[in-house]
Amino acid sequence: MSQNIIVTSTESSDPIKQYEIALANYSFLWIVYFRGHWCPFCMSYLKTLQSLLPSIGGAGGKVLIVTAEPATHLPATRKATGYVGEAVVDPEHKLATMLKEKGLLDVQITKKAGYEFGVAQPAILVQKGRGAGEGEILFDWVIVPRTMNLGGAKDRPDLTQIWDNVQAKLQGKPVVHAQYSLTSFTGMIWSKIFG
Repeated sequence: MSQNIIVTSTESSDPIKQYEIALANYSFLWIVYFRGHWCPFCMSYLKTLQSLLPSIGGAGGKVLIVTAEPATHLPATRKATGYVGEAVVDPEHKLATMLKEKGLLDVQITKKAGYEFGVAQPAILVQKGRGAGEGEILFDWVIVPRTMNLGGAKDRPDLTQIWDNVQAKLQGKPVVHAQYSLTSFTGMIWSKIFG
């Protein structure tokens, strides 16, 4: 399946405009914040997200991955994960700020060397786009970095289970999963070793 790869940054595009265009042109928008190419949990998460792209696109959805990491690292991210969808580079957290101001998602920003304005911690927002129910939140999640989740690295909800629930909501059915399995350290290592 051939998909257009669109890589943008604050120098070439406005992250807020990118969000607004996607929301206006698709039935729903799926946003995944990731920390950077150096985070094995993020890379594992994006691999899983890549496997869901055809199904999400087939249902009329659009996926955007968002990072505060410099755009020069996106090729490494794509190589490590196989992710071919659209990416938003937002080092100044313009999109995160707007989402928080609108009460949609409160992405946690923490200090980290190499990130002038801080690193955006993992977060997910799935929101209805054009058509009936526009703007309705289908799923939202943010990690609050703590020692127990390795500073925001682990304990992420299972993307496949999230997609199951989003599909159910889109079809007006009850959710499939009352609780989500969380990414553990051993689970991430297992997936890196055995694919």
